[in-house]
Amino acid sequence: MTTFWARLRRFYIDHRWFLALLLLFASFRLFAILLLRPGGFIADNSDYEFYYAWGLTIPMGYTTFENLWTAYPPLFAALMLPVFEWSSRIPPWVEPRLFFHVLFGLELLLFEIGNFILIYRLARRLEIESRADPSTPAPQHLNTPGAATLIPLPLKATVFYAMLFAPVYTLLGWFEAMPLFFLLLGLDLLLSRRRGLWIASAVAAALGFLVKLTPIMLAPIAVRWLGARLSLDALRHEWFKRRSPGNLLKPAVYILVFLGVVVGVGLPLARFNPSLALSSFTVNSLRPPWQSVWALIDGYYSFGLVPVSMRNLRGLETGGQWTSSLPWTWITLSFALLYLWLYTRRYDWTRVRTPIVFTALSIIWLFLYSKGWSPQFVVWVLAFVVLLRPDLFGVLLAIMLTLLNVLESSVFLILLPDERWILVATVLARTALLILLAIDFAGQIWPAPRRGQQMQRAAVGLSAAVMVAMVGVMLVGAPRTAQAYQARRLAEHPCREAVAYLDAQAGSLTRTLAMDDTALWSDLYPWLGAAYKLVVVDGYNPDDRPAADVMAEKLAEISQEGEFWWIERDADAASSAAATEQWSAAATNFFAAPGVYTRDVQRLGACDLARVLSLPAAANVAQFAVKEGRIDLRGVALGEAQRGADLPLVLYWQMPAAVADSYTVFTQLFAPDGQMVAQQDNLPVNGLAPTNTWAPNQPVRDDYRLPIPADAPPGLYTLHIGLYDAAGRQTATLPDGATADHMTMTVDVR
Repeated sequence: MTTFWARLRRFYIDHRWFLALLLLFASFRLFAILLLRPGGFIADNSDYEFYYAWGLTIPMGYTTFENLWTAYPPLFAALMLPVFEWSSRIPPWVEPRLFFHVLFGLELLLFEIGNFILIYRLARRLEIESRADPSTPAPQHLNTPGAATLIPLPLKATVFYAMLFAPVYTLLGWFEAMPLFFLLLGLDLLLSRRRGLWIASAVAAALGFLVKLTPIMLAPIAVRWLGARLSLDALRHEWFKRRSPGNLLKPAVYILVFLGVVVGVGLPLARFNPSLALSSFTVNSLRPPWQSVWALIDGYYSFGLVPVSMRNLRGLETGGQWTSSLPWTWITLSFALLYLWLYTRRYDWTRVRTPIVFTALSIIWLFLYSKGWSPQFVVWVLAFVVLLRPDLFGVLLAIMLTLLNVLESSVFLILLPDERWILVATVLARTALLILLAIDFAGQIWPAPRRGQQMQRAAVGLSAAVMVAMVGVMLVGAPRTAQAYQARRLAEHPCREAVAYLDAQAGSLTRTLAMDDTALWSDLYPWLGAAYKLVVVDGYNPDDRPAADVMAEKLAEISQEGEFWWIERDADAASSAAATEQWSAAATNFFAAPGVYTRDVQRLGACDLARVLSLPAAANVAQFAVKEGRIDLRGVALGEAQRGADLPLVLYWQMPAAVADSYTVFTQLFAPDGQMVAQQDNLPVNGLAPTNTWAPNQPVRDDYRLPIPADAPPGLYTLHIGLYDAAGRQTATLPDGATADHMTMTVDVR
């Protein structure tokens, strides 16, 4: 017992900083699972939704690998579907996905904690090897004086990984932590010097393959690590000799164990249905390439679409949903030859760094060859970046790869799917960075150390150039991106017709846009906020008076400043009824008040719009005597008078009784020296509303724009307004009782 506690105490002393970091790592991800949702405010963006929908096929009578195919190998279904069943036993919350997300997230958290521990163990192996043999050529980033002694590599790698955003984000939306765990576990077991653990490595790799196909890349690494040399000399003298250290016995056993576990575990999990057990391979041939160089060449600019429903077994067999123009046979052969060339270089396979580096190379090679790229794939690369490049270059590379993911999966695919240049730029940049990262990794184990260091320096320099170029592309493309986003949002705006109409009316004297909905304010402000004063009328009152009455009073206050627009979102926008027979209670109360009138009432898209006038009953600017009675000028609204610009002018007419004749309105602007500088004569409302068509006691809004010359002197100008017919001007009675053939106003021109 004493020995046990002594060993435990020694373990704590040796690893106390890692244990503290592990607690922070696990607790941070636990809270993230409980409280964060991937996609942020942009959109729900998580494969958990698909897993949840997959689980819901169970009560529909579907059984995976019986009458339901899946794009995933069978072990993933065996690990995920029971969690769905357990979560379904808990009474659902308002958001019914809550308990599945939490429980499945907790399951993945166990694998992610395992990944963290395995990164620590692999980093310790690298550090122990480096200390044991200082003569071994170090990677370029460790050649800086003091680089290896400031912070131990295991702590450096784990802190690096813990601080990365992408693994946390991926944990909340995808199951990548699960197969990555089996790959890292298999690699760690393979590197162990303990007897027989290399067999456990084959089991781990096989289980990982049954979750996702990627861990199969550990098999060729195991063949070389377990002693097999690839040469004609080795074929003649070592492969088949039991006592030779380069014989194929261990590699062959490793492969056989791997295959045995795949078949022995996978086939029962797939209900002994070989065709559906291989459906993950089958569906890949049906999918178009996505988010990759191959997708750009093939002309597909969207996400990784699976074109067949999981319930459609016939469609899975038929295929033909996508016809690629790419010569996949030649592409596969080229990548196989490239991998074989890399695989057969004379690396030092006795070093721990070599299998770790070559596993990273194999993963990158697989992603470059793969038809598509999904954002969660980046965690496979980052797991090796923290091990093999725990320096500033690795940090910048990790940030850039994550940024490219955000641009591609959130900005392009969700926000701006028509801006294909974003996808082209991100795909090309990521592909270039992955190739350069592979060169950098290969340089760490290259047989000729000097050439390897040259490879690393070149890879770092070119990667920096790619990152700088990508930042430049983002800066140059930012204005276009902003414009494209605004254009898309306007095209999808339910009230876009109202926005266009109000934008066209922006030069008029109706400068206030009032509404009773803050959500509508948010929808309109980006487009109309510069031209209008947008006001939300609320019904709050500390005395608890009826909200509609309070809002009507606030509308009355707004009307004292002049005419304004009133806009409401129509709850039944699909209705063909004329706008609008039923305003909100507050608007109805205000519109019914004496002296309040609505004009230009119309339904535009999903919004109802009206121009609101408030004309005091007793006030007249002038009364014009005409043959059949009189025409009252109820009010005049003037805009700002600027030299070189139009002077906005609105006249409000009204008559107590109908008139039979038509009269022309004249508006004339005179400079201080008496010279007329602007004039507009026409029938009211630009000829659209002659006086003999007016309804009694209904105001007519008459709009004018008088152009003031740019060379006009500033000062107090005089505006003349009146009516005339063929017989001459009509007599106006002014508020002071005087009469004239026009009314006069002073205009301050600046």
